[in-house]
Amino acid sequence: MTPCTLARQALLGGEVTRWDLDITSLEHWNDSPLDLRPPSHDQLCRLHEDPDGSNPWSAWIGLSVLLPDATTESVERTLTEWFRQHEALRSHLTLVDEQPRRRTLAPEHVGFAPFALGEHDPQALRELLTQEFHTRCRPTRRPACALFTVEVQHGHVLHAAFDHITFDGLSAYAAIGHIAGLHTAVINEVHRPHTSPSHVDLAATEIAVCEAIDADDERLGPWREFLRDGRIPAAPAASGIDPDGSYDHDLVRHDICSGEVAAALALQYAAEGIPTGMLWTAILMQALGDETHVLMSTHGRPSSLWSDSVGWFAGVAPLSLSMPTDCDTSAWVLEGVRVWREVAPSAALPLGLVHRLLDVPVTPQVVLSIIDGSRIEGHEWWQPLGSSIQLGDVPTSSQTHIWLTIVPEGVTLATRLPLAPGARDWLDAAADRFSRLVESATATPFALHLEVPA
Repeated sequence: MTPCTLARQALLGGEVTRWDLDITSLEHWNDSPLDLRPPSHDQLCRLHEDPDGSNPWSAWIGLSVLLPDATTESVERTLTEWFRQHEALRSHLTLVDEQPRRRTLAPEHVGFAPFALGEHDPQALRELLTQEFHTRCRPTRRPACALFTVEVQHGHVLHAAFDHITFDGLSAYAAIGHIAGLHTAVINEVHRPHTSPSHVDLAATEIAVCEAIDADDERLGPWREFLRDGRIPAAPAASGIDPDGSYDHDLVRHDICSGEVAAALALQYAAEGIPTGMLWTAILMQALGDETHVLMSTHGRPSSLWSDSVGWFAGVAPLSLSMPTDCDTSAWVLEGVRVWREVAPSAALPLGLVHRLLDVPVTPQVVLSIIDGSRIEGHEWWQPLGSSIQLGDVPTSSQTHIWLTIVPEGVTLATRLPLAPGARDWLDAAADRFSRLVESATATPFALHLEVPA
């Protein structure tokens, strides 16, 4: 389940329904008292990016999943229960005189109303979703999402998209299994309501904790080293991407290896205590060049108790790997584990705070996200339910974002690539080298005598 654009997503036509909060819910939201919990650093930045929903781009994250044997009534109850479970979905942020204001709808006041939009063929559905996701998924919309279902042969397909202010990548991947499971429980009358730990609470904790952090915090050490040239390091020179350039983007997919190859390689290294995520990260960075710098995306959740929580939890850590040209993959992996142990705690410092404390520009350049499906609850549902993840549009920039997805079917790269001259050739060559490195590493037993650095 590799991220793609809505334009490239396979769609099924049928009777389409839009799902909105009902009038009573919105009235209760209007009357809710001010919620004094502040937005996170990232949320505040997003509010300032698009305070009135007029930006020509919309940074939404979307998902699609089949709800088998669904009816209008079962969908309504599923969406209602899911919104009641996640406070982040019903907590509204705006800017008033440049200051954030929050109002949170109480769970008992959530109710949805269906609006039948008639029959749509796949192309008409694509046009509808493209327009609605772009318009409705804005940081100050209430709610900051768009929800549609399409009646198909075996049930209803839910198409949902959310502004980044209330959703991150892991929220989307985890939500597919959770929504499907919730719907199954609803139609079998075994659902028991519960509340997941709230991102709104965690945002307030982040702000409170960060107020006590100063420039002497040891977690700034890796950031100082990463920013030693006065900015975040650029993409490899061979990419042709100018860090000061402003490029349109394309979302490019590369299939790296089969699930069987991935499992065999992971098994070799897992026997020596090498985490799967760092295994694949190190090999990819080896493929990108002898010296590679990325912002490594982290899930940002305090513990496994937050695994099904919805919100913008994700942070980034500064990760640099530099190795001699003749080093083999096992050396890259061991060095990756060593460096990651040093820099991982730095992900707890939001980019906005790093910028304030170090007074250095922190515009992202290369961002790497690892999605290991085996670690996400409900991943067994993804393929049988025809699930997918979609990404909205982004402004012109020099940022490259790479999603490395590891699922039973295989390993893929999805890269939001700046369209600089030569960039596609560079990426194709790097993906090809990545595939060859994986094949070679799988055929070469890991050096068992090597020890993971303490």
